[in-house]
Amino acid sequence: MQKFTDLRFIIGLFFSLTGLILLVSYFMATESNHPVLNLYSGGVMLVFGLVMLVLFYKGDAENA
Repeated sequence: MQKFTDLRFIIGLFFSLTGLILLVSYFMATESNHPVLNLYSGGVMLVFGLVMLVLFYKGDAENA
C-alpha cells in the first residue's frame, strides 16, 4: 500500500503514461498532420516519468 502513497511513483506513472500517449499519437498521425510538439513533449514527459520511477525503486530498495 505504501507504493500508492509515495509521490515519486504516482508522478512517474502519470508522466510515463502521458508521454507514451503523446508519442503514440505522434507516430499514428497522418503525413499531413504531424504535430511535432507531441514528439518533443511526449519524449520529455516519458524521460521525466522514467527518472521518477527509477528514483522510487532506488529509494524503495535502500529502505528495505
